[in-house]
Parts: sequence; structure tokens; C-alpha cells
Amino acid sequence: MKKKKLISFLLLLPLTIWLVAFALYPVLYGLRLSLFNARINNIDNPTFIGLQNYIKLFSNSEFAQALLWSLKFAIICTFIQMVLGILIAWLFQRNFPGKGVATTLILMPMVVAPFLMGTMFRLLFNESVGPIAYLLSGLTGTTALLGMAWVNPTIIGADTINRMPFVFINMYSAMQGVPQELMEAATMDGANAFQKLIHITLPTISSIFGITFLEKLLQSFLIFELIFAMTAGGPGTFTQSVSIFIYRRAFQRSDYGMACAASFSLALILLVPSLYLVRRNTKGDQ
Repeated sequence: MKKKKLISFLLLLPLTIWLVAFALYPVLYGLRLSLFNARINNIDNPTFIGLQNYIKLFSNSEFAQALLWSLKFAIICTFIQMVLGILIAWLFQRNFPGKGVATTLILMPMVVAPFLMGTMFRLLFNESVGPIAYLLSGLTGTTALLGMAWVNPTIIGADTINRMPFVFINMYSAMQGVPQELMEAATMDGANAFQKLIHITLPTISSIFGITFLEKLLQSFLIFELIFAMTAGGPGTFTQSVSIFIYRRAFQRSDYGMACAASFSLALILLVPSLYLVRRNTKGDQ
């Protein structure tokens, strides 16, 4: 028994060392830094200021604007992508010619890194050389799709193309597990396809739906790479998400104490939904 415990300990030791070195230590160091006035010129000997960074943060209108923008963006993107993902997954429950090719095409954007996707969209929507900006100019009346008038819909569209496949694959997999006996019984009772979706399919996959919805909401709220590549939070701070706010504070203004305070405040804000998501996933595994 002692030998087995020793072997188990030795097997876990490398992972434990890795977690302490690359996860726990940076978190504790960041928490400590959030209590100091830490800038690039005094990073080796920062001044202790207690909770002043947190007080300044929550009275900062730019941070409040970033939180509000992230929340709006997350709600809109999650709603659009959940609806599209469910409808496309529902349509793909039927066999049709070219289904395999169509599925591959839908899933392809999901394997592209968000930063690369953002870079491609920045070029495609460029007001001077972007082909999509030119093609849509007849509808929008302008080629400046990354200007203030159209930048938010443009980012939402780009994020939908990039991340909607995540919803699609989750919903498609879940729908495969819906008992066919229920569908056949509903058909015999005269239910049409849409009624079966609303009254049978969605209630049956409600647990997967809830997990996917919450995960997608958190994912959209914390968006960074796509926006950084497309607009870097601009024009000005018009598309500044909370993640972009933290990045700018740390790497453009060198205000590491404020950036760490914002990071931990964001972690506390997201703690409850994250714990709920972990709990639902744990119940699903059991």
C-alpha cells in the first residue's frame, strides 16, 4: 500500500510542480501586485497602496464602459449563435446530398485561431482594399465597415462565423441522442417538424443546451484575440472589451497594479457562472 502511494505521489509530482510554477505562483503574484502602485519604472520596488487600485477601478468610467460593451456583445453574440447553431443542427438531422462536405465547411472556421480569423477579416473589410467592404457598400452606403457606424455589426458577424460552429457541433451531437420513439410518436399524433423541435428535441437536450449557452456567454464576454486583430478596441475605445482594457492598462500604460486589479475583479464577477458550469459538467460526467 505504501509503495502504491509513493508511486502515485511520484506520478503526480511533475504536474504539481508545473501547476505551482506556471499557475499558482503567477496568480498569487498578480494578486499581490494588485495591492501595489506597480509601474514599469518601479516594478522591482512598487509602493503598497492597499485597495486603492480597486477603488479607482470601480470609479473608472472607461472600465465601466468596457464592462457594458462586453456584456452587450456577449448577449447579442450568444443569442445569434445559439439560434443559428440550433437551427442548422436541426436541419442537418436529415440526410441530403453533400451533407458531409457542408458539415466540413461549417466546422472549418472553428479550427482557425481567432487572431488569424480577425486578421483575415480586417483585410477583407478594409475600406481601401477589402473585397467584402466593396461588395457590401451598395447595402451599407460605405466601405468603412470598421468605422463607428458599422464596426459592431462587423465584429459580431466575424465572431459568429468563427464561433457558431461550436454551438452547432454541440447541438448536433446532442440531437443525435434524442429517442426516435418520441419523434415517431409525435409524428403519429400529427406534430410537424417545428413542433417536434420545440416540444421534444429542445427539452430533451436542455442540459447540453444550458452548458453550451453559458460557456458561449463566458467565451464572448472574455473575447480578446478577434477584436485585437480587427480593431484593437478602436476606433478610440468604441469596441474596447474588458479584456482589451486590461491589455491596454498593462502593456500600453504600464499600469500593472491596475491591470491586475481589473483581472481579479473580472475573475470574481465570472466566478459564480463558472462554478455553475463546472458543477453542471461534473454532474454530466457522473
